[in-house]
Amino acid sequence: MYFLMIISLFLSITSKQSLAIESTSSADTKVEDFITNVLKPKVQSTTTPTPNNDKPKSFFGSITKIDENTITISYKNQFQLIQVNDETVYVDLKRNKSKLTNFKVGQEILAMGYLKRDESLDGKRIVATELKSVVNNNQTITGQIVDISKETSIFTLTPNYNKNNPFQLKTDSKTKIVDLTNKSVTSSKAIANGNKINTIIRPDPKMAKTFYTSKIIVLDSPDNLSLKINPTPSIKP
Repeated sequence: MYFLMIISLFLSITSKQSLAIESTSSADTKVEDFITNVLKPKVQSTTTPTPNNDKPKSFFGSITKIDENTITISYKNQFQLIQVNDETVYVDLKRNKSKLTNFKVGQEILAMGYLKRDESLDGKRIVATELKSVVNNNQTITGQIVDISKETSIFTLTPNYNKNNPFQLKTDSKTKIVDLTNKSVTSSKAIANGNKINTIIRPDPKMAKTFYTSKIIVLDSPDNLSLKINPTPSIKP
């Protein structure tokens, strides 16, 4: 579980959608510690890298083909060839050592090693994983509150980029609500009809077409907030 959390952090800090992830480009301390203390020693212990390829690389993807000495993976319509040999270490979903014959087409993996001159990866460690468990589903939207539920903590937001495609958002006690100065704002002032907000959301697995919001930034000035009065809610979830 800790390993998946580290991979999740590793994914969330890169703004590029490229298949390749340079392991040493992260500024996050936990990820750097993981690379320095866990990944790099394990990879370097099995090989002596060439001068031009001394930085470990990692690739996520779904296996599309397995040959005797190669694995081809695909992620977001990009393909990567991974060279394997007798020194390659394989790890299954339960974090136990495995072997190449236990991996199948369609399985999702994290491949670690060194990039060769022909752009294939000299695979040193192949780890079975589930990409759906580490993909960051968070997204940020800006818009205006147009309706509020009376019975639940759900409100409707029309995004600036498409006012014809409203979002149904849900809050709870963990939702952080602040103003433009990063000061805490009560939900009664923040979630008011007409308020403009910026919010971080993710799909709510328990409610169809509903998103959970973990943070709300109220874009109205503090003076305007004090003048707003919550409307009579009209929608129902």
